Amino acid sequence: MNGKHNCVEKRTDWSISMELDQEKQNQEAAERCRALAQRIVRELAPRSVQVLEDSGLLEKAFCKMNTAVVQSAPELLVVADPQWVTLPAVQAEKVLLVCAEYAGMADCAKQLAAQGFCRELAWKDCGKEQLTALFCRMDAPELPELEDGYEQQLDVLRERTLLAERTAAQQAAQLERLRSDLSLSRSHEQELEKTLNSVVNSTFWKASWPLRYLVSKCRQLWRTFPLFVFFATLRRVGFAGVMAQAKAKKEYKKLFPGKAMPADRFADVELLVKQAADQPAAPRISIVVPLYNTPHDFLVELLDSVQNQTYRNWELCMVDAGQDADVGALVQERARTDSRIRYRKLDSNEGIAGNTNQGFALATGEYIALLDHDDILHPCALWYVAEAIAKQGADFVYTDEVTFEGDIDHLTVYHFKPDYMLDNLRSNNYICHLSVFSAALLAKVGGNERAEFNGSQDYDLYLRLTEQAEKIVHIPHLLYYWRSSPASVASNISAKTYCLEAAMKALRAHYDRMGVPVDAVTMVPNTPGFYKTDYTITKPGRVSVLIPSCDHSGDLRVCVESIYRKTTYPDFEVIIIENNSKEPATFRCYEQLQKEHPDSLHVLTWQGTGFNYSALNNFGARAATGEYLLLLNNDTEVISPRWMEEMVMYAQQDRVGCVGAKLLYPDNTIQHAGIGFGFLTLAAHMHKNFPVGHPGYMGRLSYAQDVYAVTAACLMVRKDVYEQVNGLDESFAVAFNDVDFCVRVREAGYTNVFTPFAQLYHYESKSRGLDESPAKRKRFASEVERFQKRWAKQLAAGDPCMNPNFDLMKEDFSFDIKPLE
Repeated sequence: MNGKHNCVEKRTDWSISMELDQEKQNQEAAERCRALAQRIVRELAPRSVQVLEDSGLLEKAFCKMNTAVVQSAPELLVVADPQWVTLPAVQAEKVLLVCAEYAGMADCAKQLAAQGFCRELAWKDCGKEQLTALFCRMDAPELPELEDGYEQQLDVLRERTLLAERTAAQQAAQLERLRSDLSLSRSHEQELEKTLNSVVNSTFWKASWPLRYLVSKCRQLWRTFPLFVFFATLRRVGFAGVMAQAKAKKEYKKLFPGKAMPADRFADVELLVKQAADQPAAPRISIVVPLYNTPHDFLVELLDSVQNQTYRNWELCMVDAGQDADVGALVQERARTDSRIRYRKLDSNEGIAGNTNQGFALATGEYIALLDHDDILHPCALWYVAEAIAKQGADFVYTDEVTFEGDIDHLTVYHFKPDYMLDNLRSNNYICHLSVFSAALLAKVGGNERAEFNGSQDYDLYLRLTEQAEKIVHIPHLLYYWRSSPASVASNISAKTYCLEAAMKALRAHYDRMGVPVDAVTMVPNTPGFYKTDYTITKPGRVSVLIPSCDHSGDLRVCVESIYRKTTYPDFEVIIIENNSKEPATFRCYEQLQKEHPDSLHVLTWQGTGFNYSALNNFGARAATGEYLLLLNNDTEVISPRWMEEMVMYAQQDRVGCVGAKLLYPDNTIQHAGIGFGFLTLAAHMHKNFPVGHPGYMGRLSYAQDVYAVTAACLMVRKDVYEQVNGLDESFAVAFNDVDFCVRVREAGYTNVFTPFAQLYHYESKSRGLDESPAKRKRFASEVERFQKRWAKQLAAGDPCMNPNFDLMKEDFSFDIKPLE
């Protein structure tokens, strides 16, 4: 995930890890206390607080929020991680327990009950690593209400248990299928071996050996004998083509003399010669490489890959902090024959960041590229970078990359990246290699890499650079070869846990610089290298949930009940948009739901005919009183209690337009995780039918990211943005209205975001059915044609949130690798 300039790890890994572990614990404790104090002030607004704790962190957090901290008679008493055998006589009206485990909370709850305090069930536990419970003084508690509250809590726990059981059952079934497949494969292998042995040991096979040998040699001769090869080439490309190839090969031998890692191993000779003759008008690029006891064969391959570059205006700046004298001798030998190679032996090892900074000091080019000491550049890498600088004025350029093990032909992971996407970068250092940036930009952001982020020093650098860059260009070609070894980040980021801590520290520093308030930055569970940001909800407002409904009252009730039972967001309304229902049960359902939720649920009757999803939502939006609109299908069911918070934290941001959620089929496979624009000729649900536990392509199912579009089955948008683009286009009655809306939102300058941390079940268009009738098929075809005509330019440009090397006819991130041009 991060550049792995392996310069100091053997000596400093342990000490750095220990320091970061302690710092992590302190930061996490302070962050928990700050977040809790912030929530208490926001939701309870106490005039005075008394805090009983050992660390003093909560008291400091309240003081920073200008909340009066007193020693007696407070409005709110906060007991943090109570170690008291007996609570003191409580003088406050409310008590908040913050416990590390349920046992301590249960004991304190008994003592509070003896003093006349009852649990306030409206206060829901939102802490990530702490248990909280609010108790209020009640002279005569209403037992029926308490029972109802406890039953609701039990329902939530039951549903969570059911979901866990479903997931476990699915994983067990998948494991059983894999075991069965493995058993079948082994059985098939044994059968093949048996068949092969019977053939090889047969009399006919032995007798026909001379004939088979003769045929094999003839085929080999046909493919390799120069005259035969010449005639085959002449037939394929013609005489002019043969002459052009001959000329290119002659030029290639002059430009790219024999190397251990020849350039024509990566690209056609004609392309290499063409690029060498057509030099972009770009400045010098300084390639910075910190060395540390680099294996000699790795170093030779690296040097060859740089000297083989088709772009000639470069310099290689190598700084050596290792103890292997032969490394310096090898580099200096190359430098004697190529003045572009510069070498400096460092007096001391200054760590990953410090050694890289010495390379920056050695560089004289207007642009700087980072190259790890055991990796390889594609011979065309710098040429494409220089072209982006010359033609697009780029001050920050990055390319796609591929990981290899051992031999360069053993490619293991193809990382095809999106164009620059802020939310992706805040979730994962997807930029990584190859990265090239202007020296002026580096100076603008303070210059140099920072030792406090060792292990993720490149991540910190890229965050700082992209904050200030004027033109960021992504080159969608595999131009960097990242060597994987058991201890490297390329193989497994978990091999260096301090890298993960440093990455989260870099993100927190990024948010501080940008003035973006966040509650927490954490690692996504079970996916090292991917991070979750909990943005502070600084613009809380009502969420108006718009649910078009036509009969199917059972589905509607499941949807609405899941909203009210699970949602922890405090301010929302539900607007059911009645659309020509016929069944009496539907209207009885409406009446019952309104009785159950008289203050926040409303039923509006649309006067139109037929089904027009766009018109229904536009009608509901006009009646909505919320600052946020949440378009929701009636065949959905909420899974994650904080789904609204997860969506609001993005929708509140001025730069964001639409926010989508992760939707699952009832069998716990993916229905929606963002829409790929231009896929399947128009738009497609990427990762469709993947298991819910699958991380997705390069972890994409695990983190929040920018996407071209999201489905209106669950779509949140600020009401002012909805009105700015005139809502949904009512000419798209059924299909593509959501994608069209998202495209218009993007064209208005907003970013659309998918978050996997808001999850719902989606029973996919149960109430509408399939478009099988002639009239429906005709309507669908007309909507397709209109969509393609309206967005022809955007469809031709492709989806910048994806990558042109993905197969547009599939939804599973299959590759269709485009050739170099």
